[in-house]
Amino acid sequence: NKKPEFMSEEAYFFKLSKYRDKLIKFAEKYIVPESKKNEIVVRLKEGLRDVCISRKNVGWGVDFPGDKNYKVWVWVDALINYVSGAKHRWPADVHVIGKGINWFHSVIWPAILMSAGYKLPDTLLVHGYLITKGKKISKSLGNIVDPLDLLKKYSADSVRYSLFRCSVFDDSDYSEELLVERHNNELANKLGNLVSRVGGLIERNGISKTENKLIKKLNEKKIEKLIENYEFDKALNEIFAFIDICNEYVQSKKPWETKDKKVLY
Repeated sequence: NKKPEFMSEEAYFFKLSKYRDKLIKFAEKYIVPESKKNEIVVRLKEGLRDVCISRKNVGWGVDFPGDKNYKVWVWVDALINYVSGAKHRWPADVHVIGKGINWFHSVIWPAILMSAGYKLPDTLLVHGYLITKGKKISKSLGNIVDPLDLLKKYSADSVRYSLFRCSVFDDSDYSEELLVERHNNELANKLGNLVSRVGGLIERNGISKTENKLIKKLNEKKIEKLIENYEFDKALNEIFAFIDICNEYVQSKKPWETKDKKVLY
């Protein structure tokens, strides 16, 4: 219930405004998706102020170089850890961040890299959040889904698949129930059933001929493009649409009932 007080003190500033034009070019070329890129470009074009990078009279933090009366602003030393921690792995091919910290990584971080003469990441991918039953995942709500706990109960492939089924760019609902549903319905029933049926027929009968026209229904170029654009959920939609076609085809042809057991069509 205490009323906020306005205070002023001497501080160190990073000349962020100096990099405005370069940052606009960076944002337009490297940030995905389009919506997050536009969000940053609009703000940059409105103008940039220099940013305070020091904190005085703070009991914890990294000492400011050359002046122990100050600590380094946490976002500066935190961002620099990408280079100091990754070392020879920098620059990143794809730097993945959450949408809530877009500004720090799309503006302040590349400006720091520019000022220090380091290379920028090839792509800055800004992802949405995982939510559960329409609510934000948080400790206070007690609805956290811990992937390490999931890995104790389910295979790594099932956990990976269930996560790839979520949108990269938009918020996506996620829960253990959804993991189980996707595993059973898609991996086991659809894909597993198809592989089991066809693989069994081939193994038992030594099938030497297949229906080649069916593969044309798999739009490989579209799938490759979706993967290149980090739209893994949409790529999986295309793949499972093809799996559905294959299952329908096998069911309609009933190759196990044909006289010629060497032909699968």
